[in-house]
Amino acid sequence: MDKKGLILLMVVVLGLGIFGCAGEKAMIKPVPSQILPVKVTVDTVERLNAIAAKPPFQATDILVFRVNFKLSNPNNVAAKIDDLYFEAKVDDRTRDKTIVQAVSMPPYLVPAGGEIMWSSTEPFLYGGVRASYLLRGVGGAGGMKGVFQKMEELWIDLGGDKRKFYIDGNITTSLPDASNLGIIRQQFKTEFAIPKL
Repeated sequence: MDKKGLILLMVVVLGLGIFGCAGEKAMIKPVPSQILPVKVTVDTVERLNAIAAKPPFQATDILVFRVNFKLSNPNNVAAKIDDLYFEAKVDDRTRDKTIVQAVSMPPYLVPAGGEIMWSSTEPFLYGGVRASYLLRGVGGAGGMKGVFQKMEELWIDLGGDKRKFYIDGNITTSLPDASNLGIIRQQFKTEFAIPKL
């Protein structure tokens, strides 16, 4: 190799080294000075099975509901989700409503600027409604007969996707790469009607 070729090779290697370091520094994101909460969106809610066409229903009859969440991280570093808990309730024409799901999500990391989908699927047992209705006096003056009548009304409406649902939940967000920023707790609420099966 002649002298010109050697000098040219050294210039190319040196240039790559300089630009490589500059590119690497440009890829390093600064640690945030504040924590932004992970955004929780109820993406969809589905009923996954049909019910018996008509009463009498059995105590072991179930309806299965799936709630699909989208969790978006607005931070430039990974965010850790803790304590995501929610209750899905159905309008049973009382102030309290009937809980069809009560679920906690295990801790999870959402990538920087990214999003994940998380789903919860849980069966709702017809026989479980009875105890709730008895304790809450939903049957009114009709006693046990009134409870069974209200249970059947609810079950038929749920099987026909005719009731409104509500989700109440909370979530805790932290940034493992910036633990000095602490945590943010937030609540979320939404209401929805399930699309027809």
